[in-house]
Amino acid sequence: MTQDYWKSLIEKYFEAETTPEEELALREFLASTDDPAFDEARAVLGYFSAQRGRRAARSRVRTLTGFVAAAACIALVAVFGHSLLPRPDDACIMYAYGEKSTDTQVVLDEVNNTLTTLFSDSQGPDVAAQLTELFN
Repeated sequence: MTQDYWKSLIEKYFEAETTPEEELALREFLASTDDPAFDEARAVLGYFSAQRGRRAARSRVRTLTGFVAAAACIALVAVFGHSLLPRPDDACIMYAYGEKSTDTQVVLDEVNNTLTTLFSDSQGPDVAAQLTELFN
């Protein structure tokens, strides 16, 4: 094939009239020749090839980002879904004085007695009286 053929093919390429087979042949020819007459076409086609490679890389990143986002959503659904599952009935269990008690009324009575003892006014020092004693 002559130089005129390749120049006419380059013109067809820039006018968007080439077939995919002709474009492939043109790319292979430009990759294999060192003729300075084709430097301009080689530069333009090389630019388009580089852009195509960048788009492919961005596409891979977007795809990977999509997969990571989907995995995160699935993980969140699994965690929150697990928390919404029905649970067995709550149980009152108390260990006191080396014994285990599972009777709900006994456990609640003991908790009530302990809280009453802790927060009753009759027991423990009066804070106001202690402060007055300290600073007088």
